[in-house]
Amino acid sequence: MELMNQNSVFVPQFDPQKMNGKLTYKVIIKSDYVRNDGTCALYLQVYLNSRKRIPLDISVKLDQFDKKKQRINKKCKNYKDYNLIIEKRLADINKIEVNYRLNNQALTLNRLMEELENPSLRIDYIAFAKRILEEQRGVLKHSTYRQQKGALSKIEQFKSPLYFYEINEQFLIDFRSWMKNSEKNKPATIEGTIKNFKKYLHAANKKGVNTELKFDDISVKKMVGDRTFLLPEELKILVKYRDSEFVTKSHKNILSRFLFSCFTGLRISDIESITEENFIGDHLAFTMQKTSKFIRIKLNQYANQMIAFPTLWEGKYTREHINRELKTIARQLGIKKNLHFHCSRHTFATNFLISGGRVENLQKLLGHSEIKETMIYVHIVEQIMDDQIDLINNLFK
Repeated sequence: MELMNQNSVFVPQFDPQKMNGKLTYKVIIKSDYVRNDGTCALYLQVYLNSRKRIPLDISVKLDQFDKKKQRINKKCKNYKDYNLIIEKRLADINKIEVNYRLNNQALTLNRLMEELENPSLRIDYIAFAKRILEEQRGVLKHSTYRQQKGALSKIEQFKSPLYFYEINEQFLIDFRSWMKNSEKNKPATIEGTIKNFKKYLHAANKKGVNTELKFDDISVKKMVGDRTFLLPEELKILVKYRDSEFVTKSHKNILSRFLFSCFTGLRISDIESITEENFIGDHLAFTMQKTSKFIRIKLNQYANQMIAFPTLWEGKYTREHINRELKTIARQLGIKKNLHFHCSRHTFATNFLISGGRVENLQKLLGHSEIKETMIYVHIVEQIMDDQIDLINNLFK
């Protein structure tokens, strides 16, 4: 290592060096092109299986650049500032290379350039997570992408930027508290958000980003989501409203989708994806969006009748809008339940079992990979039966 001459700024000198047997870099002046002001541009030339020239946004005259030391000499009045810029860029490359080596990761030229161009990715959790999410967008299901993007938006709403050094146990406590008390999120929503937070923290830790709180320090509680369902008399109220002369067009369209799911158990993602071509006689054949499973189900009488309704396909609505309107409809009709689209799936499952359907068949209809997922509905029906058996106590009151 060399030091600059007396009375000059003390800046460490890096000779072109080979790292991991692949990476070399040096500062060069592009002497084959002289600008009108007599200066030439400086570049950082990097070799990593191939060559890349990185502009340093510095231009000096040929006699102001020391090719041996790869620094700007005193003939340039801004030599101290320019040399600091050069050193900063060299130090950035060295830091990236060392980090990859310590974490046993292969450093490529593309990765090196990405790290140099986006230094915030190793500083800010939000910037890092957004980049990873967009990289995975092509392989994630659309519903998964939406869900994870929503979780990141919630984290960003709580704190942005979120520096990696700020991620500790207290941050997690404060974040959970904010979701519960300020945002009034339900436990399932909170745990789902924490699960996504943990995913991107894991990715950062694997890339060598050090945090006080590691991903494996975070425990996510397994929550049973809201299992609100409608009873037959409540379904009749909705059908009557949909067929009335007072219903608005959007309510009619939204209720048609919701009721069709109440009679088939389809998720909203499947309602959005199926077309008339998926109906074969009195059967519906389609690939589930969430699980990629192909399923063929026989339509019951009510579902068959609804296929003829053009409102099943009319109008384009976001899921958020549909859920808001379902809550409005429930209030208007005096249904005192927190209605949202997924209630339709719970409604189908619960009424299927109440009507005598077998749990093994329900598992196939819902596309559950494990029977324990379906058994949740069995427990709900058992609770209903237990509650109703107590009604006999009123006979002698």
